[in-house]
Amino acid sequence: MIGFYAHHQGSGHLTRCRAIARAMGPSVDTTILSSNPQADLLLPLDAPAESGCDPDQLTAHGAFHWAPPHHVGLADRMAFVAAWIRDTRPSVVHVDVSVEMAVFIRAMGVPVTVQAMPGVRPDDPHALGYRVADAIIAAWPDWVEIPRHLRPVADRVHAVGGITRWDRDPSAPARSSTPSTDDGERGPSHAAGRSVVILLGAGGTDAPESYWQEVAATLEGSGASCTLIGAGRWMADPYPVLRAADVVVTAAGQNSVADLAALGTSVVVVPQDRPFDEQLATATLLADAGLAVLPDGVPARMPEPEQWPGIIDHARRQNPRWSSWQTQGAARRAADVILGVGG
Repeated sequence: MIGFYAHHQGSGHLTRCRAIARAMGPSVDTTILSSNPQADLLLPLDAPAESGCDPDQLTAHGAFHWAPPHHVGLADRMAFVAAWIRDTRPSVVHVDVSVEMAVFIRAMGVPVTVQAMPGVRPDDPHALGYRVADAIIAAWPDWVEIPRHLRPVADRVHAVGGITRWDRDPSAPARSSTPSTDDGERGPSHAAGRSVVILLGAGGTDAPESYWQEVAATLEGSGASCTLIGAGRWMADPYPVLRAADVVVTAAGQNSVADLAALGTSVVVVPQDRPFDEQLATATLLADAGLAVLPDGVPARMPEPEQWPGIIDHARRQNPRWSSWQTQGAARRAADVILGVGG
């Protein structure tokens, strides 16, 4: 038995765990535990804490990120995991992501692997979570400089590439090609006649829905077709729409980026405010590598709606080499690391 723990915030952690579990093949028994209702085993919630709880108590004096004292949900949650470990005897559990869960499972004698996250994470809880792990899976390419917070455990970091639910060859054409101009750029200019998708993740967006509706209306007014996914317009399988798009506007979550890399899509990335600047770190890396357009001023200041046709045109003229994000086979590489730890 191979166990997975998936954080319940958004859908990305569970989606990534499912992709890795699927890559292990039908002969390997896997179970995903999470407070996300779509998990194999549903865990009790450990939040919220009582109002007025001292921050030092919430974090066990800085040792953890979340350990509210006398919290019934937290106690039930850990008891559930302990009973599952006792009954199933997993050979390894992959934790995506929770310092407290990684430490608890390892303290029960079960080897753990953990998911690395981008951003600036110099705090003691992250250091503890990485220290107890037998392997650390980083869902980014092997050419990315190892973040400072992972350098003390660099020998256990495995950069497997972007893990996508669509493990396809990003070199294959994802959409109808646009005729090239004499200078080698794709023409014609402007957003007219282009297909644009605005992809709002399940983790939420900083800008209000009304902003994105205005952006979509502006793009439609410029002659583009625009599809808004999220904010009440969720699709169970957005693959056909994303594959047909000329440009996708997305947050900088690791799963969204990996999915679009697998499709070879031109991307405008709009990082959202997330802990430890994780999305800003990813967006900056993508822009510096020429893989996505990061609009000026974002995330501190969003572009005016009338600026978006030009931003879309800029993205459409890029030719991102998404194969460098190493999505093909990434889930299998992660699976091999976890299975190797489990023996």
